[in-house]
Amino acid sequence: MGESMVNVEIRNEQDGQPFQAGSAASVRFLAEVRAWAERNEFNQIVFWRDGEKLWVQLDDERLNYWMPEHLLERGQKEDVEMQLDYARGAHHRSAAGYQKFDK
Repeated sequence: MGESMVNVEIRNEQDGQPFQAGSAASVRFLAEVRAWAERNEFNQIVFWRDGEKLWVQLDDERLNYWMPEHLLERGQKEDVEMQLDYARGAHHRSAAGYQKFDK
């Protein structure tokens, strides 16, 4: 296995700048996301921070799916994984061409 190749980051929607999540809770959140990404074979996850929302990007695809920002500070592991599972479902629907039905 060795070194993790998964890139997980949080960026501000307005300017694309990295958002520094410095608390112990947000560091744990990022570690949980990285572990989930490795299990699910994603190389990159970007959260686009827009007010109270974290829009999810899996690999190169920005999804029409967001997670509540409070998960950064208060998210339990199960909640974070459940939200990412939902995002993965949205990613699969979009890849299959179903996004026009999801509106």
